[in-house]
Amino acid sequence: MKHHAAAPSIWPVTLAVGVAIVAIGVLSSWILIVAGAVLVFVALFGWIGQTLREAPP
Repeated sequence: MKHHAAAPSIWPVTLAVGVAIVAIGVLSSWILIVAGAVLVFVALFGWIGQTLREAPP
């Protein structure tokens, strides 16, 4: 069985930034919570999509 390494990706960093924005929003503004949550969902769907495209058949 051959092992497959994941390609470099921006999605983990994007997810971390989204979570950080949500955390800052909890302390300051609901607008930041919404913006961070949108970024989190975009990052999750992007990361999952990339992983599924790279999965071996």
